[in-house]
Amino acid sequence: MTKYIIHVIACLSSLLAIICPLNAQSTTGTNGLIKAPTARMFEDGTLSMGAAFIPPGYHKRTFGTKQGDIVPNAGLNTFITANFFPFMEVMFRYSHELNLPVLPVTKYFPDRMFTVRFKVLNESEKRPAIVIGLQDVTAAFDASCKGCSNFSSTYVVASKQFYLKEIKVDASIGYGGGLGDLEVKEFDGFFGGVQISPPNFFNTQVLVDYDATHVNLGVQKLLFNGIHTMVSYYPMYQKIGWVLAYRLNMF
Repeated sequence: MTKYIIHVIACLSSLLAIICPLNAQSTTGTNGLIKAPTARMFEDGTLSMGAAFIPPGYHKRTFGTKQGDIVPNAGLNTFITANFFPFMEVMFRYSHELNLPVLPVTKYFPDRMFTVRFKVLNESEKRPAIVIGLQDVTAAFDASCKGCSNFSSTYVVASKQFYLKEIKVDASIGYGGGLGDLEVKEFDGFFGGVQISPPNFFNTQVLVDYDATHVNLGVQKLLFNGIHTMVSYYPMYQKIGWVLAYRLNMF
């Protein structure tokens, strides 16, 4: 089954291939791999709006007595990400549990969260780029209750690009934890992965990451110079997810 899914993803990437460099839009809404963050950022003035489908077995409940538990429903992350400066990225996201009506009787409303990322070091020939991320941490600044923070993480991640013969590899490694008395909810410990651009796939990017909990696979493509697509595969539960986002320059 796994080999068949990987083959299908590879075929899709070949059909979608176009001449256009691409930074990955992760399922979390920020620049990253499938889920794990990287130290890459979009160009200054970039605005990205989109959604990511999280398959059953990976999405967690964000309210009530089962808050934080993995639930059988799928999820949909809808996000807006903006790069106002070359060194800063901000993101606002709704995390909606599908098949759960937003009604007074259910006492459910989609989770809201902010993320801010700062580039503290640019990549050079000998050193990696380094980014510090503050994810879902409004509670740390008393902007919301600490119990309302469902995806909190403070992390540092480094990314370095290199070539293996004609294969372009962009490798990332990072470490996540809590902030003060705000408990870490994602990227708890070491995470990382690679973005691979095989020459025979005509600028197609293949993604592999470890998000501190699961290993994930994916392939991405930019269509019509502004529509970002990614198909992801989660081997642990043999599930498929996706990202669809529209990217434009504000300036």
